[in-house]
Amino acid sequence: MRWQEGDWSNEFWDKLYQESPEKYPYDTEGYGDALGIQWGAIIGEEIAIPIAYRRVLGLKTGYLPFGIQQWGPIGRSANNKKNILRALDSIPKNFKKIDISFHRPNEWVNINNGWHFKNYKLQRFSTAPNYELELSHGYEKIHGNYSKQVKRNLKSSSKQNLNLFEHDTPDVLIREFNQNQSKRYSVSDKFITSLSQIMYHLLHKGKGAVWSLYGSGNRFHAGVFVAFSGNRIVLLFSAVSQEGRDSNAMSQLINELIIYSCGRWEIFDFEGSKESGLSRFYSGFGAQLVPYVRYQRWAIL
Repeated sequence: MRWQEGDWSNEFWDKLYQESPEKYPYDTEGYGDALGIQWGAIIGEEIAIPIAYRRVLGLKTGYLPFGIQQWGPIGRSANNKKNILRALDSIPKNFKKIDISFHRPNEWVNINNGWHFKNYKLQRFSTAPNYELELSHGYEKIHGNYSKQVKRNLKSSSKQNLNLFEHDTPDVLIREFNQNQSKRYSVSDKFITSLSQIMYHLLHKGKGAVWSLYGSGNRFHAGVFVAFSGNRIVLLFSAVSQEGRDSNAMSQLINELIIYSCGRWEIFDFEGSKESGLSRFYSGFGAQLVPYVRYQRWAIL
């Protein structure tokens, strides 16, 4: 396997993406390019793992950029644990630090989660939470599995006469997030800038949409940006006002999206969070924990 810094054809990357067992929106070539970062990939036979890179204190560092939850692997062998481990071992020695996340293959078991040495490198694997809802069961069965709290929220929001709007811009979501949630969730300006670039890129490609709910007086209650990729719809970004919290607008908005998604996609990906409150909220819709893998490495030599 070898490291390449983007010197491949568009057709080459698209072929690997199309052959992947799971198609996440982050994995397209255009998604990474839209972030305006330096990135390359470990390329092997029927597999590639993308890695963003930069210099930190003079040391070449591989990292996961803002706007990407889990990145690669792609290709026909993307579910093969041995090939993934071989690819990680092929990261060049001049990368002194690596901190990336990638899709967990089906056979990812018995991996040492603690720090350990391998080939003069200190490394560890761990997992991070993501929540996914299978849509193939149909809406009636999905709704039947909603938690009592979600059902109460929907009953409450139905009395608010909220109106669905599908033509807001990402700027509206970002404005509302900055006004209502930026103090609650610690996010950087770079994160917001990256998400803005990605959302406009996906809208341009016809691979994303903004849905919002408004109350009386045309007042914003809640909004989301969703990305489409393969058999998956991904909740990429959301914003809610204080009025929206009081009206349980986000529960209603996600319920509307689930209704719309059934029959169109197979997986509703909540882009799960380490925040316990958000995890409970997502699981209330019947979403199941589907972790992804974090890989960290320090090169000693």
